[in-house]
Amino acid sequence: MSDRGLPRSYRLMEGFGIHTFRLVNEQGASSLVKFRWKPKAGVHSLLWEEAQLIAGTDPDFHRRDLTEAIASGAFPQWELGIQVFPDTEEQTFEGLDPLDPTKLVSEDLAPVQPG
Repeated sequence: MSDRGLPRSYRLMEGFGIHTFRLVNEQGASSLVKFRWKPKAGVHSLLWEEAQLIAGTDPDFHRRDLTEAIASGAFPQWELGIQVFPDTEEQTFEGLDPLDPTKLVSEDLAPVQPG
């Protein structure tokens, strides 16, 4: 169980790109970016007790919820955004290396900019 909790639905879950990419503009200047997807319906999590009940009685809950929503025309939507970091060798956030694929960079340190 992460600090983010367990998603109430795949439709209400954020997506995080694992890798950091380098984007280069026409002038040759580069920035490092991480991709983030935010659900337009908002982020919602289950309480631990709810998750235990659902997992014990209906292990396919998330998959069925997504399939039924799509079949009924309630298509999930996400907004793509990016976190931008300076492309410098000393660039770290409080000891956090943005090139480390095992770490997420907090939105407090690098806000997500809608794409």
